[in-house]
Amino acid sequence: MEKVLDEHKESAIGVVGCWAKGINYPVCELDLLVISNRQPFFERRVEQQLIVDIMYVDERHLAKQMSGLLASSLSECVILQDPNLLLASITSSARTQVLNEARDLAASALTNAVGHLGLAKRALKEGCSMSGGFWLLSAGYSLLEVLTWAAGDKPRPSHLLGQFRSHVSSYSETLGSALGFAEATATSVKRRLDFLSTVYEAEALGILGGCGLESSLHILASKKALYLLESNMVVDAYIYLGYLIVDALRRVYRSWLKRLPKVRLHRFIEDLEGKGVLSKGTLRTASFPPSDSTLIQEVEQTTFRLAQRV
Repeated sequence: MEKVLDEHKESAIGVVGCWAKGINYPVCELDLLVISNRQPFFERRVEQQLIVDIMYVDERHLAKQMSGLLASSLSECVILQDPNLLLASITSSARTQVLNEARDLAASALTNAVGHLGLAKRALKEGCSMSGGFWLLSAGYSLLEVLTWAAGDKPRPSHLLGQFRSHVSSYSETLGSALGFAEATATSVKRRLDFLSTVYEAEALGILGGCGLESSLHILASKKALYLLESNMVVDAYIYLGYLIVDALRRVYRSWLKRLPKVRLHRFIEDLEGKGVLSKGTLRTASFPPSDSTLIQEVEQTTFRLAQRV
């Protein structure tokens, strides 16, 4: 941090993300925000064992984009230097904004859950078990996001199990099944890591049609997952990787929607495998939960209960 402060002595700089909340693992990236006159720009540095992510943002850009995830991040900002009290004003505004938007963010995640659950039901009805499992897993993560936003927190990928324990309460058994807690082993974690690497390799080769995956995310994911495994936090690693896998595959199908308007989303995973986009058998290493009709019904009931709450 001293290096960044020395480079930008006249700029407002703050720490955001899990480091700002004091819940970081040693392998978590240190996220810094620098208020700069240049166009928004992202830079990643490696300092010994620490990965430092720096986001340079123009003040006017912040004013226009003060909503959603950005406002949530800024509301937690720990200010390192603020010569003109600019960041103090922005973070104060963000805290007010987040309080007003928490319910909207929860409602948006709930809408996603309903859509994914509908696709899971249709997939199961038509015998597409892998797609059913994927959409059920997607619904599970969306519901976890609902509960997290509703509790005034925000989803933090590598800390999801801790958030699950804090916010899920009476829904824990159903959501735990949808997220596949029982399948979490060191072997399944390594299989998910292999799958994520394969997806990123396919994206780098242009096979997936440009889904906008962050180029080095799978490397960071590997570092975090292996740290969690070595710390005997197997379920944490499994749930973290599952979140990244769901996000990556959602990006893939959004890309497909643009290029293939008639794509059948309820059998998206079967089509992905059938078209040879990924080598045969690769998708099974993602470890989707079984698309069981009873479990889908239980998740649906949980969704209705959360809809009443949100």
